[in-house]
Amino acid sequence: MLTIMALLFIGSVFAQPAAEKPAVISETMYLMPKRGMEDKFEAAVKAHIAKFHPDGPYKAGLRKVEYGSKAGWYLWVFGPASYSALDTRPGKEGGHEADWSSTVDPLVETYGETRLWELNQDLSYGLDFLKTTKYVEVWKVDLKKGQYYRFKALAEKLKKAYELLGTTSFVVYNAVFHEAGGPDVGIVWNFNSYDSWAKDPGVKDTYEKLYGANSWQNLLDEWSDITEDFDSEIRSFIR
Repeated sequence: MLTIMALLFIGSVFAQPAAEKPAVISETMYLMPKRGMEDKFEAAVKAHIAKFHPDGPYKAGLRKVEYGSKAGWYLWVFGPASYSALDTRPGKEGGHEADWSSTVDPLVETYGETRLWELNQDLSYGLDFLKTTKYVEVWKVDLKKGQYYRFKALAEKLKKAYELLGTTSFVVYNAVFHEAGGPDVGIVWNFNSYDSWAKDPGVKDTYEKLYGANSWQNLLDEWSDITEDFDSEIRSFIR
């Protein structure tokens, strides 16, 4: 009996996870402005952000989808933030909701999907690049059931390649809520001009330096094997 209890105690000790980093989340919401009101909509949202969501725990931003299935939509981004910020962010107090209702909402044609994303800090590189970039390419990826562990291993290798390359972000987000047919993970790359976006950034050569000849093709084959599909977007930074 004492031996069994000792084994259970030892097992529980080794099972304790390492101290976790505080979670970093972002909430995204698609917005379609009324036709012909895009400039006024952008100005109203930027003014609202300046009043209620400047740098700090309740920071927010505005993106425009330039290409992809949602081209023409805008994206409201709350974060990066903590989960506790969802509980304490500006509400009715201080005129926050009244400001949105009177200045932004009249310019909105449609409110689209809202999602919550958690930054995967272990798989991400180059988050600071996103603070000064003009554009991002975003992939929202639907993984096949039970294949996240393979995606994680693949992303760990890609992160090392992007770290060695040192010029482009590779930022991974996990979808917080499961949606049937919805994305499981998001991947974000930065760029500052379409000319640079259209050129080979060199990650294939860097990857093969790390992992050997034909490793890039093996990566592509595995990607096809573990994913159902993905949506890609190019977004510009408005605020």
